Amino acid sequence: MSEDYTSVVNHLTRVIFHLIEAPVPYAKVNLPGAPSAENVRLLGRRLKERTERVAAMMDALAAKGFSFQFKTDKIYAESNEVEAQEVKQYLLSLGFHDTEFQVFLEYVRKWGML
Repeated sequence: MSEDYTSVVNHLTRVIFHLIEAPVPYAKVNLPGAPSAENVRLLGRRLKERTERVAAMMDALAAKGFSFQFKTDKIYAESNEVEAQEVKQYLLSLGFHDTEFQVFLEYVRKWGML
């Protein structure tokens, strides 16, 4: 006799990417004395590097079927198909660092009470 195991919950994996590093990387830009045009350019290059890495992570997750939302200074990637640990290992295997993203796993009940 075959038994049908159905779950009473759905899972939602959410990955959050900050477009601007927290804290904002102003401290990484050496500003001795008065600000200079070169210091501003350096900050711009660092911000560009960050947004390029976020875009690369988005490309990788889009290939796995994630959908995306933009809120304030963050990008939210969501999937009901990919488990949280799996997505973390996937991004790490592509050379991204765990400090570049946050992974959350939420359970949503299908019906009734838990």
